Amino acid sequence: MIDPPPAEFDLGQRLKWVRERNGLSQRELARRAGVTNSNISMIEQGAVSPTVNSLTRLLDVIPLSLAQFFACDPERDSGAIYRAGELRSLRCPNSGIDYTLLSAKVDGAPVDLRRYRLRPGTDSGAELRVERTGIVGWLMEGTLELTLGAQVGTLAAGDGFYLPENQFYRVRNIAQTDALLITVNANSTVTGSSED
Repeated sequence: MIDPPPAEFDLGQRLKWVRERNGLSQRELARRAGVTNSNISMIEQGAVSPTVNSLTRLLDVIPLSLAQFFACDPERDSGAIYRAGELRSLRCPNSGIDYTLLSAKVDGAPVDLRRYRLRPGTDSGAELRVERTGIVGWLMEGTLELTLGAQVGTLAAGDGFYLPENQFYRVRNIAQTDALLITVNANSTVTGSSED
């Protein structure tokens, strides 16, 4: 994780922080912007001040507008980008369900976003299941039959649902095509769905 610059930081420190936050070395930023590495080094050290045009040229590489550059708040910038190769892909044994898991912390609370692929005939089982946490879901593709306690409904692409914590449920793919579902723990934030 990149340490944020001090609360009172100059333009050079801000450029360095933004550059590092985007995984760019001075050399790579210079190459992409068509300037010298020493030019970037001098700006970041506060030895020279860039013109608006040269700063815009550097920020175009990221890409970040001047307004976004000056609006960035290092004290509050804690978001993250997760690459496909960093996510865990899992398979539920004997169920026909594959899923990809993205786990994060939101304000200190764990959040699991899952993307499920449910193959035709997939059935979570005649024995109803219970989830420890509430779940919100959104069916992206396909058709699913969902049992929530005493309620049974058929979900089409674009439909969603809420499963309260400790609620019995069952899910079945009753179609001849894969179903793609996204879920999120409702007790924290949103839950995820299927693999591509």
